[in-house]
Amino acid sequence: MPSLWRLIVATSAFVGFGYAVATFHEPWHALSQQASLLCGAVYLGLALIGGRAEWLATWLRGAMAVLLTLVCFTYLTVIDGELDTTASLFEHLITPVLVLVDWIVVGRTGTVRWWYPLSWIAFPAAYLVYFVAADVRLYRSFLAPDRADFALTVVEFLAALVAAGYVLYGIAKVRGAPAPAVEEAR
Repeated sequence: MPSLWRLIVATSAFVGFGYAVATFHEPWHALSQQASLLCGAVYLGLALIGGRAEWLATWLRGAMAVLLTLVCFTYLTVIDGELDTTASLFEHLITPVLVLVDWIVVGRTGTVRWWYPLSWIAFPAAYLVYFVAADVRLYRSFLAPDRADFALTVVEFLAALVAAGYVLYGIAKVRGAPAPAVEEAR
């Protein structure tokens, strides 16, 4: 069952990515396309390895949940984006929701460690490096490297991602906690 579920998540990510590449003028610069491609590859890989390497699967699933939460939240709130295209619907809503459902309900999270949320910002941080180095023009309304508040905005986003990661960590710990013992009534 988990492998089939992970194939569904991968398919959703690849559908969003495929539609974006087919319909958008310059799809490769957007975080949503890069995140969808990465998510599709990660979940396809997780489906193929099955239950092996649980610690790696847990870390990757958490990292994807943080990354796709960033994509969904930023697009729907900060950018005030619309879900009127197939690409946008899959990249900004369906795939992020599936990834969160995977973390909260479907996948095992028993090996999550306290420091994972700190490391789950690796993919958004890598995109940020790309964003600055490639002089990407997207997101300049709130993330412009030449503005005085750029560093503060970056710190705020990274702090929010770490906080989101710790929410996911907390969910994993609650899910993995043993049920409280109930005393039998005499």
